[in-house]
Amino acid sequence: MIKFFVAVVCVLLPSSLTRVLFRLCGYRIGRNVRIPALSFVYAREMTLGNDVDIRRFCFIHLRRLALGANTIVSYGCQIKGEAGFTCGDFCFLGVQCIIHCVEDVTFGNYSGLGPRCTVYTHGSFLPVTEGYPSRFAPVVFEDRVWVAMEVSVMPGAHVERNCVINPHVVVQGRIKADSILQLDPKAFARHDLRRLQLIARKDAVHWHHQIISGFLTSRSLKYLYDEGASSYTVPGKLIFLSKPEENSIELRTGRSHIVYDLEHFQAGECHKPIHKAFLGYIRLHFGLVLKTRYR
Repeated sequence: MIKFFVAVVCVLLPSSLTRVLFRLCGYRIGRNVRIPALSFVYAREMTLGNDVDIRRFCFIHLRRLALGANTIVSYGCQIKGEAGFTCGDFCFLGVQCIIHCVEDVTFGNYSGLGPRCTVYTHGSFLPVTEGYPSRFAPVVFEDRVWVAMEVSVMPGAHVERNCVINPHVVVQGRIKADSILQLDPKAFARHDLRRLQLIARKDAVHWHHQIISGFLTSRSLKYLYDEGASSYTVPGKLIFLSKPEENSIELRTGRSHIVYDLEHFQAGECHKPIHKAFLGYIRLHFGLVLKTRYR
């Protein structure tokens, strides 16, 4: 909490004061690091090498941040997520790049992104309970990888050393070293989404278990699973009940009983943080956007 408060205050401070306050917070900050006013930089763990230059209007909010020496983060970049972003020395992020670190993103030495590139470690929006695809995986760029403007990097991408990615390419899978990747109109193909949905569709029991166990694990909560009662109990705190016949999940915490209707995409009203955290988790990881059902 103190580190976050300091990060908020530093939005209005010059680099010289920001460096001092960050070092007092226990961050490892090198010489001549520049974090100007009007940029927000926060991480639970942070290491910035010598001569790192973070430009104005950047938004960085992560669990772990490590920028190698002489790295530049250009105007308007966003680096955010629940995991970490690490890059080696002499890296570059162009104007208005977006890096979403639900899983870790790693850049080697002398690697970078051109303007308006996007790097995603998760791919989910539409409900996976209805067969829509979802993927979460880290992204790795090895040494001397240059990604040109407006390139999209998908979850699980791994670009080996000494590669150039030309503009507007969608990067997926593993790219071998010493490659140039460019857009080829002949590579476009049409897939039958309905067929993919049928293949991916699983019953409510499966998805309820994935949702509840994944959420509790993500919050480091130890729970007792009773398969017969379809219950997930965190002693003294909360209970999740799976009701596959209704395709709903119930959360019991204190006197509150909140029902999450996954069939009609509705949820009960509650102001407790655990409720908001659960809604955010299933939206991000499972593409389930639930509308609050007010009484």
